[in-house]
Amino acid sequence: MLLDRGKNNKKTMGLAAAAVVIILVVLVFFFTGPSDKPLENTLTAVKNDGSTENSQQASKNADALANKQRRVVTGKIKMPQQAIDYQALEADGDQKALMQERKKTLGIKKSLDMIVKSDESFKVGESTVSMQNLLEKAFAQEGKVYEQQLSENGKVLPTKIKAYGVYVVQPGDNLWNIHFGILRDYYAAQGISVETRADEPGSLGLSSGIGKILKFSETMVIIYNMVEGKVVQDINLLEPLSKVVVYNMEAVFNLLKDINYDNVNRIQFDGRNIWIPASQS
Repeated sequence: MLLDRGKNNKKTMGLAAAAVVIILVVLVFFFTGPSDKPLENTLTAVKNDGSTENSQQASKNADALANKQRRVVTGKIKMPQQAIDYQALEADGDQKALMQERKKTLGIKKSLDMIVKSDESFKVGESTVSMQNLLEKAFAQEGKVYEQQLSENGKVLPTKIKAYGVYVVQPGDNLWNIHFGILRDYYAAQGISVETRADEPGSLGLSSGIGKILKFSETMVIIYNMVEGKVVQDINLLEPLSKVVVYNMEAVFNLLKDINYDNVNRIQFDGRNIWIPASQS
């Protein structure tokens, strides 16, 4: 019985060893045998067909497109210049601060509503006006050509004048009082107080020096009809909120700074030309 049991154990061990060998053969055949050829052939066929290369090229194209889109999105966008809105000056903090700063620089307080540069636009009610277009019309009205020069970036610039004072006509206004308000504003900034009746004629009925300046000022302004979109000549018909009076601030200040207020009554004016006495040294 003992001998038979030993024989059975040897037989069992032999069968187990054979099973291990069979498993190893199957594994080797699976990884290295003929079944691997179709997979290799399939990979080769895909490569030869070019689909892999096409996929890689498509990926490169997609990356290039994405980079281009990123450059467009992150690029600086130039916003159109906003017109200075007369009726929004009190509500719009930025525009209000801008006007206050410009007026302060010129020594102007309440006599003008807006200081507008020649490359800007302004808006009153529903009407928007390009200052450049307004100037071109004003020059054409006098038979002159509005000369321009270009900046380095191609932007049109005025040859000399850059700042214009704009007054929006109100009910009861007249051009004389508008001029007088600016003149008093200017002299106040110089520490000179101009009397409220300084523009009236003297005891002999002759125009005062201030009156002569105001009369001359009428030749230095542009009256623009916002509704009709044209420069007008009639200074006596100022329609509220439909017309603006535009001042060449450089010309106005060049005139006033040459006047010694102590000698203002020696000014001569013939209706077109004005003579200012030389300053006493």
